Amino acid sequence: MVLERGQDWTQKGPDTFPNLSDNDRRKTWFGEIDGLTGFSTTTPWAGMIERVSGDTLDAACGAGVGGGSLVYGGALIQPRRQTFDTVFPQISYDDMDQIYYPRVLAQIKAGRIPPDVLASDNYAAQRAFIADTSSAGFQVSMPFTGFDWDVIREEIQGRRVAAASVSEYIYGCNSGAKLSTDKNYLRDALATGNVEIRSLTEVVMLSEQSDGGYLITCRRIHPDGTGLERYELRASHLILAAGSLNTSKLLLKSQAAGELHGANDRIGQNWGTNGDELKLELSKNAVSGTQGGPACIAAVDDSSASHPVTYMHSPASVPVNVQIQLAMSVPDSLGETRYDSAADKLTVHWPADTNTPSAQARTDSFTRLLKQSGGANISGTIGRPTVWHPLGGTVMGDACDHFGRLYGYENLFVVDSSLLPGSAGAVNPALTVAANAERIMEQLILELERS
Repeated sequence: MVLERGQDWTQKGPDTFPNLSDNDRRKTWFGEIDGLTGFSTTTPWAGMIERVSGDTLDAACGAGVGGGSLVYGGALIQPRRQTFDTVFPQISYDDMDQIYYPRVLAQIKAGRIPPDVLASDNYAAQRAFIADTSSAGFQVSMPFTGFDWDVIREEIQGRRVAAASVSEYIYGCNSGAKLSTDKNYLRDALATGNVEIRSLTEVVMLSEQSDGGYLITCRRIHPDGTGLERYELRASHLILAAGSLNTSKLLLKSQAAGELHGANDRIGQNWGTNGDELKLELSKNAVSGTQGGPACIAAVDDSSASHPVTYMHSPASVPVNVQIQLAMSVPDSLGETRYDSAADKLTVHWPADTNTPSAQARTDSFTRLLKQSGGANISGTIGRPTVWHPLGGTVMGDACDHFGRLYGYENLFVVDSSLLPGSAGAVNPALTVAANAERIMEQLILELERS
């Protein structure tokens, strides 16, 4: 049984998903302001992105059958060995490199941007980014992406609705190019006949039972938030995959209510931003107007050996010559998530890190890039900082072991981004989160077969 609070966004035509420019309630998960930008107001609805407030920044996460893969940029970057070993010292990089990363890429059918697509008119911004970062001495790569490039090619040829090729790829993708997990992992699970998915189903509470199992209190809702049904399920084994923010919230809430009794005080700790910092450049290159996506070009600056910086070019169609880059590094310190029982609300607490070595490395690196490109730094115009890759809260080796077994509980597992200690090794975390889940589930299956 898979329980999902959000909607089933199965592709049903060219208007399945909202567009960036639309004033569309489907964009935001029951918030009062737009989940992506934090600016405009919105009507409460079971939309695609939830915005969680914090003391120094906000964090965003997905909602829907397919989870974060519905709203991510699609970049599937494998961290380099040296950085990986720093962040994950007790996980074998060889195993991840030879077994689990390739397994995920094969399951998703991920691909790299083809030369003919990169050479097309819509991808001038991507080509400018390659030229600028190469000239600055950065290591440029074309990572795998969770997109079907044949579909994007059809968009460019006018045989599909233009979506990814015009940077409409955040809220799903109306051409069908985004290979979200509802199109691979969940589709294949349903095909076995052994799996049921219940969408628009919120998990309200987790309760330990005297027989060692768990009682899951569920609330089925209408997309407008109206409660339709409340019921309970019983499970011998419970696997949490609600993401860093909502796995933490559900566990903290259930512990605060006295329904989970294990004395695990590490839940919510070691939460981090993946070292994310959005950088905006007013470019001298002609990159205004249509910018083709998704995020498919990366560049690494190794000028600081202890704090390498990875840039993920983030295309967006804007009326001025703006280049948007997401800079990522390994943060020097970590924060936490806290649950407010009275408000039934999770908040994130993050130490201001503008003067830490990792933040300084990002600043220095961007200065080097601008010196080469001749552009101007306009990053200060983007408003309140937002974390696109929230990580941690039930970290391996702290709140649970390295196979996701939550300390203090039997048969309660975590398999999502909350396992990562605030960083994925200076890269987008999607590939590592999925590969780590593959590693954990392989072990769990073996244990269940032996029991």
